[in-house]
Amino acid sequence: MKKQPLLFLVFTIGFLLATEITLHIIYGYYASGYVLLLLLMGVISVVRYILILTCIGGIAWLASKKHFEKVVVFSLIALISIGIVPKVHFETLGSLISLFKANPQHVLNDARLLADKYPEMTCIGYENQRFPCNEPVSRNNLPPSFKSMHAVNVLILNDYVLIEKFGLQGVFRGFVIFRNDSNIWIDEQAITHQKGCFTCLRVRIINGLYWYQAGPNDPPIFTSPLQ
Repeated sequence: MKKQPLLFLVFTIGFLLATEITLHIIYGYYASGYVLLLLLMGVISVVRYILILTCIGGIAWLASKKHFEKVVVFSLIALISIGIVPKVHFETLGSLISLFKANPQHVLNDARLLADKYPEMTCIGYENQRFPCNEPVSRNNLPPSFKSMHAVNVLILNDYVLIEKFGLQGVFRGFVIFRNDSNIWIDEQAITHQKGCFTCLRVRIINGLYWYQAGPNDPPIFTSPLQ
């Protein structure tokens, strides 16, 4: 195996990695559960790992022939390092992009208006889901800012509003908006990790509006108060 085929492999790995990251950002932006999108991300990931193993084999073969291709080795190391970044962070980036497109202050204000309009445990979203969205209010009642950010379901609770991107009934990832004077996180750091989950972040966007990712062992977010 010569240097040129290895460089082509490295370029292909880089292209696949860039494509995979882009798809995860899109997935987070639209909060899309389309099976084809998930399948495509999985296939790209598998092909990328196969090419990485092939490239490592080629580098080892060249090394046995007393050839050391620094450009190939260091480029591959860089791509592998980027590739091990948890993809959930790119989905979070996509969700944050959708929020800023809708304007965080508008989303905050609209969420508080919804909280004043509807009683506790009101779900606004898609039909035919599990509790608490088994009898939702129509999505037509969502303000334009929520539709612009591609909110999935919105749940009104006593002290805050949950805007789902993923997993309202399971492992929640989305936005938490506190009512006025109810922000229990106001004095905490802008970015914190959830206990027992290094990749689970809580991020303050503006005062009263947070990105929140629950831990994998946490109960559904609507079943117990936030801490």
